[in-house]
Amino acid sequence: MSYIGFAGPASLPETIYRELRGAIVSGTFQPGQMLRQEEIARKLGVSRAPLREALPRLEAEGLVILHPRRGYSVVALDDKEIKEIFDLRALVEQEAAKVAGNSRNEDDIAHVRSLQEQLLEEVDVSKPVEVARWFEIHSKFHESLLAPSQLRHFMRMAASLRAIVQPYIRVEIMLTRGLKQSQEEHLGLCDAFAKGDGELLALLIRQHCEHTATRLLEGLAREKER
Repeated sequence: MSYIGFAGPASLPETIYRELRGAIVSGTFQPGQMLRQEEIARKLGVSRAPLREALPRLEAEGLVILHPRRGYSVVALDDKEIKEIFDLRALVEQEAAKVAGNSRNEDDIAHVRSLQEQLLEEVDVSKPVEVARWFEIHSKFHESLLAPSQLRHFMRMAASLRAIVQPYIRVEIMLTRGLKQSQEEHLGLCDAFAKGDGELLALLIRQHCEHTATRLLEGLAREKER
């Protein structure tokens, strides 16, 4: 049984790592949920050995946490930690954006434009499949904005930080029932990228992270009051 599909050949431990990472980021495994290794191994049709390789990698990325004598669970963040991650993400992405905005070429622009147009397509946020597709495109969009920088360590850290908070952003979307502000901000990011204005792109990236964090934290606060 597969939690999420991946293309391309890979070793068994790598495949299991991708499966688990995808299940966490997509929200199949919820924040705070214990990961029962025997159950997961049975569903994936593997032994526990590749799980024992995959889980420490996920722990290093901040996606799971090891509880002594209990096993691993998906990381659950409090409000302070969510804000901290978004602040760190803003710092990392804005630095890469400065370089990327000044280094992009016409092919880069066309690719980012294509992804941005897909992000503007109507999404029924009550349908998990449509939300999952939107997030897949969303991840590619942000990766493509930073790719011309060729700062692979910055990009790897940015991707890891986005993955940690993505389950919470999904919750925010389900709570607010909309993507309008995010879609408008993506358009601004795309325009700055196309103009080759690295400073503006960095500023907009930072604001985008701040706005997303604010919407998320306000949405979670309203949910707690219910």
